[in-house]
Amino acid sequence: MEIPAGVLQHPFFNVEGPPALNYGSVGMIIGHEMMHGYDKDGTEYDADGMRRQWATPVFLKKYTEREMCVRESHRAVDTTRARQAALNDAIDSENVADLVGTMLAHAAFASLPPAERNVRLPGLNLTAEHLFFIGHCAKWCQSHRVIREDYAPGRSRCIVPLMNMAEFSDAFGCAQQTPMNPPKKCTFW
Repeated sequence: MEIPAGVLQHPFFNVEGPPALNYGSVGMIIGHEMMHGYDKDGTEYDADGMRRQWATPVFLKKYTEREMCVRESHRAVDTTRARQAALNDAIDSENVADLVGTMLAHAAFASLPPAERNVRLPGLNLTAEHLFFIGHCAKWCQSHRVIREDYAPGRSRCIVPLMNMAEFSDAFGCAQQTPMNPPKKCTFW
C-alpha cells in the first residue's frame, strides 16, 4: 500500500482544519488504498506478498456482483458513450476502491467522540457531516481536459460514492428516488 506524503498537506490535509474535512479527503484515500488488498488483483497475494490466491470462489463471485453495481452507478452518472465504453475491470477496481474508501473513512469519522466529530467551520451553515462529504469531493476538482484512462473522471469519483451512501442522502436531505438517493445502493459488507 502506497500513500504519498504529499497528501498530508494542503489541499488534502489541514492539521488545524475540522476532522470532517480531513477524514473526507485523506481518510478516503487511505481507505481506497486499503481496499485494493481485497480487489481482484489484491486477492492474488498473501500477507507476505507472495503470489497466492487466497479468496474463495464465493468471495470473488460476490465481489464481482458488487463491482457490477458500481459500474452501473458510473454509467448513470457519466453518460458519454466514450466513457461508458471505457468502463472495464481495471477502472472497476478503482471505482470500487473509491466507494469503499469513502465508506471506511466515514465509518472512522463517525466513530470519533462527539466533541471531535462535530467541529464546524465558523460562519458557515454546514454541519460536520456536510464537511465530510465536501472534503471527499474537493479533491476531485480537475480540468475536463485531463483524461486518465485508468480512472473515472473526477466528477464521477465524487458523485458515485455519495449516491450510494444513505449518510449523504440524510445529511443533505436528498429526496428518495432521485439521482443522489437512488432506491438501489451498492454495498460491500
